[in-house]
Amino acid sequence: MSAIERLPSLRDEPPMDEARFLAFLHARSEDERWELIDGEPVMTMHPPSLKHQIIGQNLERLLNGALEAQTSNLFAIREIGLALEGNPTFRPQADVAVIDNDHGENPYFAERFYFAAEVLSESNTREYISTKRLRYAEHPLCLYILILSQTDRAVEVWSRSNGWKGLVYRSPDDRIDLPEFGFSCFLRDLYARTDLA
Repeated sequence: MSAIERLPSLRDEPPMDEARFLAFLHARSEDERWELIDGEPVMTMHPPSLKHQIIGQNLERLLNGALEAQTSNLFAIREIGLALEGNPTFRPQADVAVIDNDHGENPYFAERFYFAAEVLSESNTREYISTKRLRYAEHPLCLYILILSQTDRAVEVWSRSNGWKGLVYRSPDDRIDLPEFGFSCFLRDLYARTDLA
């Protein structure tokens, strides 16, 4: 199902907010993975491919190594629900995000995040990923958004400090620097243990 299709049973319903989305989730199988994107419940690929998971794990591990070296209260975590204050119709699940020790009072969605990353998959349309990227950039604490391909060696880096203009890295020797997190790695490091390394 694409991000722009409505579920047949919800065609005439108004856009969902977080409360309706959580009620919807409680009625679904635990094996399903859903996100709320601009009021639309979107079913995502479950489980992600092995390559998808390896790329996400590489990024999480590298980020946590950099953050721990700074003795930061920030940490990276995979497959986490995120919330944007003032936008109850957007409750995505990022492949990797950086949050802090103050998780907020919401038991399902981190309300403060500093980084979000998406690993592209066949179920992600360009519109779907663009919408998520634009919404992540609306969060006042978010500094970076990464979009990582799993079909070729390519990473888009979008940063607040660069006016949310994207840079694309393709060479295995390209260095990706996120100075606020003390993070620096070669592009090939993100693809370690895959056929794209």
